[in-house]
Amino acid sequence: MFRPAVASSCLFLLAATVAFAGPSSPDAGGRRGSWRLAVGLFAGGYMVDQKLENYRWDTRPAGLKGVEVTLLRGRFAAGARLWGSHTTQSSGIPGESETPRVNLTGVEILGRVRVLQVSIVELWGSGHAGRLHLGYDPDRLTFDPGGLAEPVTVVYDPISEWEFGYGAQLRGEMTRRLAFAIEAGRSSFALDTAHRRGDEIIQSREWFHGWSVQLSVSWLVTLG
Repeated sequence: MFRPAVASSCLFLLAATVAFAGPSSPDAGGRRGSWRLAVGLFAGGYMVDQKLENYRWDTRPAGLKGVEVTLLRGRFAAGARLWGSHTTQSSGIPGESETPRVNLTGVEILGRVRVLQVSIVELWGSGHAGRLHLGYDPDRLTFDPGGLAEPVTVVYDPISEWEFGYGAQLRGEMTRRLAFAIEAGRSSFALDTAHRRGDEIIQSREWFHGWSVQLSVSWLVTLG
């Protein structure tokens, strides 16, 4: 299920690279072949795959925020972004009184192409690839099941995995220096998992998805 996300990411990134190396063309504001730098902040919501409920994750939507820097030229853009969100994951051990918070941090490169424009409203398609880091807070908990059982200590090691995805963005430039956008996207990542099936512990590597919706504001600088 992850192959379309990988393919779309590669195609958009390649398209953006070729466009920057090729001849100039007019853009929405009439700046022929101009390079522009956009520095933006965004905030919204993020939801992890419902399948993670099988591993005691809280899959309800959570807050999302981040920063993005892109270079634009004509119909193409490429850049990088850093984002963060969070959820929780319980252990299921009797006597659990505290649930660790899972902090999700993504570092991504991205490519975009403008596919449609009506007046000042632009529709962009995007692809991205990067690393997703999962960190636990606290990263060590001790549970007292009660009875004759000894206390149990669980260590939550951090996890870093590759992730790939795609999305769509509606964008508008209010002035030559200011742009607003709303974007929806999907990401895919793999995790090593373990679960019980009868008396057997099954270990496997599974692919999961995450969905995001965010609003952004960007400051634009024309580079020449």
